[in-house]
Amino acid sequence: MPISYEDSGVSIKAGDMLTEILNKEVKSDNIGNFAGLYEHPYIPDYFLVGCTDGVGTKVIPLAKRGHIETIAIDLIAMNLNDLICVGAKPLFFLDYFATNKLDVEITSKFVIALKDELAKYNCTLLGGETAELGDLVKQGHFDVGGFMVGIVKKDLVLKRENVQEGDVIIALKSSGPHSNGFSLVRALNDKGNLSEDLFEVSLKPTHIYANEINELVEKNLVHACANITGGGIEGNLVRSIPTGKTAVVYKDKIVKQELFEKLQELVGEAEAYKTFNMGVGFCIIAPEENVDAIFKICDKYEPTVIGEIIEGSEKICFSKK
Repeated sequence: MPISYEDSGVSIKAGDMLTEILNKEVKSDNIGNFAGLYEHPYIPDYFLVGCTDGVGTKVIPLAKRGHIETIAIDLIAMNLNDLICVGAKPLFFLDYFATNKLDVEITSKFVIALKDELAKYNCTLLGGETAELGDLVKQGHFDVGGFMVGIVKKDLVLKRENVQEGDVIIALKSSGPHSNGFSLVRALNDKGNLSEDLFEVSLKPTHIYANEINELVEKNLVHACANITGGGIEGNLVRSIPTGKTAVVYKDKIVKQELFEKLQELVGEAEAYKTFNMGVGFCIIAPEENVDAIFKICDKYEPTVIGEIIEGSEKICFSKK
């Protein structure tokens, strides 16, 4: 019997239930968005933007192999790729490093890698926290989290309300699963179902799309964006679709990658699409007339039109074309 994400210890259903409860009890317009918008009278023309995320259990095989720089890149990516979904540029970043026993060499290597990678996006490593948690974190293990603050002009904010009938959905290629679904990927590898070669492919650093998306925003070429993380294409693209519109995604248009073909074979199509990005790391929703300009700017990520926006009551619809 195929193993599922739930079998490997992660419940998407429980996460969705929590979001529902928080929507009712906290009553924040930012719940469910990729990043939160904060308005302040001192900067009336701008929103401050905040988000937080981690790398998850991908840290385990990366740390085992000594790929500390990849952990740093992935941590930045998981935050920055969310931040740019609202059109924001990063300002500063703070990290949280929780470990069983402090290893100065590993920790310093991680922080230096953070600083160097953030510099590529004009973002400052403002500070962070290192915690030794011997009773909480397993011996030989550590976990990381990150917190990013950015800024966006109010008239440049990307939001679902911008999306129009006739817009197209453009996929930017992922480097692999990025930092999602690794409890399942690891379980498949541990059972001998996923080869070591393909497992190594899964550990590639997460693509960071910030410089390209920020350029698209400045040129007013896009209506909305979606970072394809936990929950797959459907679970994330739905966050950028307004009521009364349907995103039709054509699976046959998605560029095939050997790793995801194998994962789909092992867990089934429905489970694979629910858990992994399936080779789509990021989605752009934009007017069709802007496709050529978007393709030129995002060329390194092999952009492909994989869908379109139509009138409808169902926010996401998968089809073949």
